[in-house]
Amino acid sequence: MKRKVGLLLLFLSAVSTGFLPAYNGQGAGNAFAAGAEEKGDAIALTETEWKAPDQMAAQIRAAEEVPFVGKVKEECLCVRQQRLRDKGLSTKDITHRYFLLDSPLIRKEEDQYGPVRFMHSKHAAVLKDCALCHHYRPVDPEAPETTRCSACHQESFQEEYPERIGLKAAYHLQCTKCHKDMQEGPVGCTGCHKKNVPDHEKLVQLPEKPEPTQVTEECLRCHQKAGEDMLSSAHWLWKGHSPYTMERRKEVLHGKGTTVINNF
Repeated sequence: MKRKVGLLLLFLSAVSTGFLPAYNGQGAGNAFAAGAEEKGDAIALTETEWKAPDQMAAQIRAAEEVPFVGKVKEECLCVRQQRLRDKGLSTKDITHRYFLLDSPLIRKEEDQYGPVRFMHSKHAAVLKDCALCHHYRPVDPEAPETTRCSACHQESFQEEYPERIGLKAAYHLQCTKCHKDMQEGPVGCTGCHKKNVPDHEKLVQLPEKPEPTQVTEECLRCHQKAGEDMLSSAHWLWKGHSPYTMERRKEVLHGKGTTVINNF
């Protein structure tokens, strides 16, 4: 049994790292033949590589321009909750169970983090109260009872709707407040996002054979705060009490802060 589990984990690892193509319903042999082509000893995946349909659909929805909803029906939360209950709305009425929160509205202002994968059906099943997120509806009686966040919350600081917060703030206030109140779920940036690491090949400006000082200067051009933090680190200063010096004398006799300056 342990051997079978080990082989399964090895296979899944190979798929996730790209050494084997993901299964696409054709059978392992056919999927491999359809999704890869021989190039000497290497195997390169072609455009027939399998992709998750839910993820592809979510990417298309994320890029959509949603018409702005200016006027909403004014009602207190209790009234809205009761009205939704009377309508019998539940998870069976959900049309999209998964969203990729990757709005161009937010990326236009800031793009330091990757999109959030939002499990719509899972959250609805746990909360059992649609009004907690869909707290208003359009005044248009023909509009759906629940609409996307990006319909009411779009660009920040709109002159006609000064009380309406932008989409980024709406996401963060709604999600982090609920997570804190329920003491479940992430509340920090990287708990929901992956950091967008810029392509440094396009950012770094160095000669063909740079000097060490040129490399340092180029790094500090963008990372000044990191450079300042490093100068106060133990690695740079190399001084202070330590129980691991000779005979545990708690003295540092040799280091960057005493007899050595910048490794010389």
